[in-house]
Amino acid sequence: MERAYQLSRDPVYFLMAAFFALLTTGLPAVMGQPRFMPFIQAVVLTIFLAISVRRGDIRSGLGIVFLWLAVTMSLILLLTWFVPEQLERAFDNGFMQRAMTSEWYFARSPLPGGITVEPLATAAEIAGIVLGSLLTGGLVGAWFLVRMANLAAFSAGHLLGIFGNPFLIFIALPVWSILQIAGAGGLVVLCAEPLLSGRFALGPWFRRRSRLLALFSGIYAIGLLAEAIL
Repeated sequence: MERAYQLSRDPVYFLMAAFFALLTTGLPAVMGQPRFMPFIQAVVLTIFLAISVRRGDIRSGLGIVFLWLAVTMSLILLLTWFVPEQLERAFDNGFMQRAMTSEWYFARSPLPGGITVEPLATAAEIAGIVLGSLLTGGLVGAWFLVRMANLAAFSAGHLLGIFGNPFLIFIALPVWSILQIAGAGGLVVLCAEPLLSGRFALGPWFRRRSRLLALFSGIYAIGLLAEAIL
């Protein structure tokens, strides 16, 4: 028997998501739009996420979010590596962010924007990812997520430009950043489900997704702990 067509499993759907990830990241980044870039990224990512989640396809939703993060972070990292002065304008205080990243790595200064330096900002970020996704179908959570990923890629691209060696990517992009972004990405997908699916019953949703919620919450928490310790 021929299987029913599912848009959320169509390779073209994922290719389109990758294309729009490039488009909504590349153009604002090159044009130096620090507020428009995360806004348009979050809106378009939420649209693609909704296509999967409204069909009850959480696996596809996770795939879309992680594909989006991989594409956008790779693009920002490469652009920062090759044209750092241009990418500075795509971030608030981009020059200072690059300077503080250098001080963190070479002078062992506190990590800019880290949990030990700005604990309230980190708490707001967690609330935005979890509560924001629950209340807006993932839109607010996606904004916090792409903002986190963009900044991590920008800092990593700056360090790679100094190192001059692409094989040092896991030094330029610390493991705790990867864990936090992965955990936050999973939480955005899961917390967007109740509103996007039209079944805003948190009890059944929590029981149904408890394992995945525990998994991605744990990944995020380990990332925060590793950042604080290391």
